[in-house]
Amino acid sequence: MANHYLQTAFAIPLMPQEAILLKECFAVSTQLSSDFAELPSNGMQAVKTYYASLSEGFRNTFPNKPEEEDPFADFLDLWSDPGFPEFDADLIIQGDPEAKTQFAFISGHEADVPALASLIQKVCKSALPFGFQWAEVADKDIADGFGGGYYVVTDTEIFGGSTRWLMKETLQTLRAGAT
Repeated sequence: MANHYLQTAFAIPLMPQEAILLKECFAVSTQLSSDFAELPSNGMQAVKTYYASLSEGFRNTFPNKPEEEDPFADFLDLWSDPGFPEFDADLIIQGDPEAKTQFAFISGHEADVPALASLIQKVCKSALPFGFQWAEVADKDIADGFGGGYYVVTDTEIFGGSTRWLMKETLQTLRAGAT
């Protein structure tokens, strides 16, 4: 038996206001995954107060859904499991804050790459289209223990696939043509 890990590391150019919003999103993710994990039934007021304290940029990017009691419902849609709103990645903003462009260096061991792709689509509009890769590794040499994939993010779509899927599709195409 082997342990499998998903890793990514990439730099994305962005505008200074996008860098500020990206940092805020990482901070909100940390806050939601820790402090509000086990709220009592009347704790929704604390969540609403926290949401109201966030920047206008955050609230405009992730507006309150009228049909949802939780003001973070739109933000939580970034994750396939909103009960675990963690990017599991590190964020470092590089560059002069007064410059026209900065760079966000995002890296993670066990990173939630689909959530990161969704976040980039919502927050880093000036960088779109943008793409990044991820690697899947095993801590032991086992058959099919290694792979990876990519995401290409546009303003309207997120494309992606794993190398395992790409290889399978290519082999199926070649085998179908060989008969």
